[in-house]
Amino acid sequence: MSIRDAVWRVFSRFVSLKPVTIFFMNLATWVDRPLMRATAGRVRLSFVIPTLLLRCTGARSGLPREVPLLYVPEGDAALLIGSNGGKPYDPAWCHNLRAQRRVSCLLAGREGTFRVEELSGADRDAAWEAAVAIYPGYRRYEQRAGRIIPLFRLIPVADDQAAQA
Repeated sequence: MSIRDAVWRVFSRFVSLKPVTIFFMNLATWVDRPLMRATAGRVRLSFVIPTLLLRCTGARSGLPREVPLLYVPEGDAALLIGSNGGKPYDPAWCHNLRAQRRVSCLLAGREGTFRVEELSGADRDAAWEAAVAIYPGYRRYEQRAGRIIPLFRLIPVADDQAAQA
């Protein structure tokens, strides 16, 4: 294990402590949303783990929603982990993704349209291991949450397909 990996593991344990998680989730959401919008996603507080700016429609309200989320890169796709910092319920954005088939994101400095796929079975298990490999704190969140944490894959949609949706 490299020194960088060892430092990251210690840091991820610290960040996954409940009071630290709550602080950073609130601070990062409040700061990252306008910061990412203004810099096309190049600048954000969550500098270690990749972050995207999810744009979707509220499932109940029908209003536009925008939330910065950590993600796991998977080729051109992105994996989203509905850990909610270990809270016993899914974050609101999970309900929004379940209610619609397409979302837009600011991802790696580019706007794009994505098809939403909730993962289950072996596909979810493999994605979960990929997520934990990037951020080991997800295991602590899973224990604290006492629920199966939902995972979603965002698959890029070609521009002509997005216009038809």
